[in-house]
Amino acid sequence: LSGAAGRGADTVGSLADAPSVAGSPYDVVVVGGGAAGMAAARAAADAEARRVLLVDREAKLGGILKQCVHNGFGLHRFGEELTGPEYAAREAAALEGRPAAVGGEAGAQDAPGATACVEVLLGASVLSVAPASADAGELVVRAVSGAGVHVLRARAVVLATGSRERGAGALNLAGSRPSGVFSAGSAQNFMNLQGCLPGRRAVILGSGDIGLIMARRLASQGAQVEGVYELMPHPSGLRRNIVQCLDDFGIPLHLSRTVVRLEGAGRLEAVHIAHVDPATLEPVPGTERRVACDTLLLSVGLIPENEVAKTAGAALDAVTGGPRVDNRLATGVPGLFACGNALHVHDLVDHASAEGESAGAAAAAYARRVALGGHAAGEGARGTALPVAAVTAFPVLPDEGVRYVVPQAIDPATGADEDVTLSLRVSRALRGPRFFVEGVAADGSVRTVKKAKTMVAVPAEMVQIKLSGADVAGLSSLHVRVEGRPDDAPSPVASQAAALQAARGADKRPDVAGGGAE
Repeated sequence: LSGAAGRGADTVGSLADAPSVAGSPYDVVVVGGGAAGMAAARAAADAEARRVLLVDREAKLGGILKQCVHNGFGLHRFGEELTGPEYAAREAAALEGRPAAVGGEAGAQDAPGATACVEVLLGASVLSVAPASADAGELVVRAVSGAGVHVLRARAVVLATGSRERGAGALNLAGSRPSGVFSAGSAQNFMNLQGCLPGRRAVILGSGDIGLIMARRLASQGAQVEGVYELMPHPSGLRRNIVQCLDDFGIPLHLSRTVVRLEGAGRLEAVHIAHVDPATLEPVPGTERRVACDTLLLSVGLIPENEVAKTAGAALDAVTGGPRVDNRLATGVPGLFACGNALHVHDLVDHASAEGESAGAAAAAYARRVALGGHAAGEGARGTALPVAAVTAFPVLPDEGVRYVVPQAIDPATGADEDVTLSLRVSRALRGPRFFVEGVAADGSVRTVKKAKTMVAVPAEMVQIKLSGADVAGLSSLHVRVEGRPDDAPSPVASQAAALQAARGADKRPDVAGGGAE
C-alpha cells in the first residue's frame, strides 16, 4: 500500500499529498473499502491499471465486515468459513501484496513496464463524481478529509459504497419516540465493537440476515428475545441463518406480522403487533396484541448508497435502488462503474467480492482506452468496457416470476468468450423452479439461450446464471423468467418455535442453550 494511508490499513490518511485536478490522473479510483471495493482495487491493479486509488471514509478497511464477528463468510471465495474481520483481513492482505509506488512524479507510473500500484486513502469521504469536460474522457472526484476538500482526476471510477439500513423514520410507526429503537446494524456495532448490550428484552422487526444474526447474538449474551416479526409471508434472510439463529435458540419467527405502535415515554416499554393481510400487506384490524420489551431492532431492508451515483447522472433501477449497468458493470456515465451492495444488495459477501473484481478489471480496461486517446463513443475495441451510454446496448428484462435482473443491459460488442453473469431474485418462494433465459433477435425471432433449475428459490437468496458472449450474440433483447410451484407452506422453523412457545406458556420462552458462532 502506498500514498497517504501509509503502510497499513489502520492509519487515517490525509489527502494533502494527493494530486489536485491539475495533477496527473489516476487510472482507477475505487470509492469504498469494503469487500467489493478491495476486490475491485486489486483487480484493477492486476489488470495493469498503473495507478489505482482506494478511498474509504473510515479509519480501517473492511466496511461492515469489521463488526460481523460471526462466521459463515468466505465459503465460495476461500473454501472455508471465516468471520467478517478475518474475511476483510484476507482481502486487505491481498492489497498489501501489491507493489508500492516509489518516489518520483506520480505520472511516471504510466510508463511502459511500470509497476502497478494500489494507494489507499482512509478517513476521506467522496462528495461527488462528475465528468471533467465533454471531451476530456476523465472524471473529477471531489472528496473531503480532515485536511479539507480535495479534487482528484480519474480515467475511471468504481463505486463500491455499500448500502445503508432503512431506519424507523421510513416506517412511520405510531406512538411516541422512546429510546431503545435501533437498526440491527447499530445494535451489532454496539455489541461487537463497543461491548454494550442495547437491552434486556428485545423484539426484532424484519427477518433480514442482520436481524436474524442479532437475535442469536442477543440470546447468547443473556437477553430475552421475544420473537422475530416479518411483514411478508416468507422470511427475508437466508435459510441457514433462520435455522442457526432462530431454530437453534428457540426464537419464534412470526410471518405476516408487523409492529403498528410503540409504547413508552423515556424508554420503550412495549410494542403492539398486528397480523398483516398477505395480499395488501396492510395490518388486519382487531388482531393487535401488546408485547412487552425494552428494545426494538429494525431489520427491514438495505438500500444501496446511491447518492454519488445519482449526482453523477447515473440512471437508477427502480427495484434494486442502485445504478443501471451493462454486463461490464458500466453505468450510463462514461467511465463510471458500480459493484457490490452499491449496485444491488447481496446475500453473500463472496458474490460481492467477485462482482468487485469484474468491475475493477472493466474499469482498468476502460482507463487504458482513455489513456490511448480512444475515449470518444464507439472507438473501443472488444473487451474495452464501453459504457452503456456510448453504445446501443440491448436490454435485459425480468419477466414472469423474476423481480429484477442485473445487469440491465448487454453491450452487443461483447466478445464470444467473455463471461456474462446474470444476477436475479425471484418474486416469491418456488419449489422446483426452472429458469428460462430467452433472446429476441432483430428479426423478432425468439430463441432459448439457456435453461437452469434448482430445488428451491426464495426471494432472500440471489440466483446467478452464467452465460457467454456467444450466447447473446445477435440479440436485440434478453428476457428471464421462472416457472415453478409456489411454496406457500409455513416455515418449519416458525412452526417449531411456535409449538415450543405454546407448550411453555405465552409469557415464557425456551431456555437458551449452547453458544452462537460469534
